[in-house]
Amino acid sequence: MNIYSHAQLNRSTGAVGLRQLFGTIAGLMLSLLVIFSSGAQAELKLNGSAIYQDLGKQQFVAALFVDDLSNNANSIQLQQSPKRMEVRIINDYSKRRWLNLWMQSISINNDRESFSGSAQEVIDIMRAPKSAPKRGDVIEYLFDPELGTSVRFNGTELIANYPPEVFNILLRTWIGPIPPSTAFKAQLLGDSIDMDADELLNDIQPQSSRIALAASWMAPAPEVASSQPEAELAPELALEVPKENPEAEAEMAAAETTETDAANQLETEKTDLASSVQATAQAKAEPLTDSPGAEQEEEIADFNLSEALAQRDYTPLVVAQIYKAIRYPNRAADKNQQGTVRIGVTINRSGKLVSAITTQESKYRLLNQAALKAVKKAAPFPELPEEMKADSFEVNLPITFRLQ
Repeated sequence: MNIYSHAQLNRSTGAVGLRQLFGTIAGLMLSLLVIFSSGAQAELKLNGSAIYQDLGKQQFVAALFVDDLSNNANSIQLQQSPKRMEVRIINDYSKRRWLNLWMQSISINNDRESFSGSAQEVIDIMRAPKSAPKRGDVIEYLFDPELGTSVRFNGTELIANYPPEVFNILLRTWIGPIPPSTAFKAQLLGDSIDMDADELLNDIQPQSSRIALAASWMAPAPEVASSQPEAELAPELALEVPKENPEAEAEMAAAETTETDAANQLETEKTDLASSVQATAQAKAEPLTDSPGAEQEEEIADFNLSEALAQRDYTPLVVAQIYKAIRYPNRAADKNQQGTVRIGVTINRSGKLVSAITTQESKYRLLNQAALKAVKKAAPFPELPEEMKADSFEVNLPITFRLQ
C-alpha cells in the first residue's frame, strides 16, 4: 500500500517558468525518496488497526504491521522480524499534548529498568518532528532486527539506527498491560475488526505541503547571501576637459550624474536581492509549525532525561493509588456490564486533586460513575518531584472493568 498514492506532480513544463520547472524536479525527487524509504517494509502485513478516541472525538487511527500475524501481544513483542507502528492523525495536537500522551502510557507500561536504559532515545524520538502533529500527518515507528528503531514523519526519516528495544517500549503503549482500552488492544491484535479504522487508514493522507515541510527538516541549511555587494563598479575614467569649455563641463557633469544614478540603482537591486535570499533562507531554516505558541515549543525543548525519569517514577504511583480505590459496582457486575472508562486527572504540585473528568466513557453509567469515584477517593496524591517542571501533572488514565 503506497500511502502517498494521491500525491500528484505537474509534468507540464513546456510553457512554465524556471521556478515551476525546479519545483517539479524537487517534487519528483521527493516522491522517489518517499517510495524508496517506504519500500523496505512494504511487504509487512496489517495485524490490526484501531481508532484512539479522547474527549468524545476521534484523535488518530493506529495500525500495527508485522511480518508474522499474531493475536498474542508477547509473541509480537518477541518477534525478531520487521514491524511497524503507524499513526494517522485525525485531529490536531499540540507538541506538549502529544508528548504527554506517549510519556504517560510509556510510564505505566514499562518498568524503570527497561525505560531508563533508553530514556534519552525515547525523548529524541518524541522531539524529532519540528511540528506538532496535524490532521493528515502520518508518523511511523519502525523496527528492523539489523537496523534497529527508526522514525518517519510524512515519509521523511528523522531518526535511524536507534537500539531495537526502543521500539518495544513504544509498542507496549498499545498492546501492553494498560493499553488505551481493551477494545483498542484487541483490534490491534486482530481479535476484532473496526471497519471505520480500516477505512480511515486508507483515507487519511498527508498534504503535499506537510510532506515538503518534513523533508525540509533534513535538508542542509541554505547559504545566506551576504548583504554587501560582491562586485564594485569599475573606477570612473578621468576625463581631461579644458575648464574654459563650458559645454564640455556640462557634458561631464551629466555623465557623472548618470553614472551615480546607475550605481545607486545597482546598489539598491543588490541589497533587495540579498534581503530576499536572506528571508527565504530564514523561512526554510525556521518552517512554520502552526503551533499555538512558542511557549509550548520551549517546553518540549526543555524536556530532559531527569524529568522523563521523574515522570516515569511518579506516574505509576498515581495509577496504583487510583487502582486500589476502584470498586466494581455490584449492580454492574450482576448485569454483566464491562468496559473501559478513561479519566483525565489533574494534580497540583502539592498532590491535591484539581480535576477529574471522563475523556472516554463506557456504555454504562454505573461504570463511568465508579471510575470517577475511584479517582476522588484516591486523592490526595504524592507531591510532584522537583525534577518535574510543570505547575501541575496531568494523566489520561484508562480504567477497565472486566469480569473474570
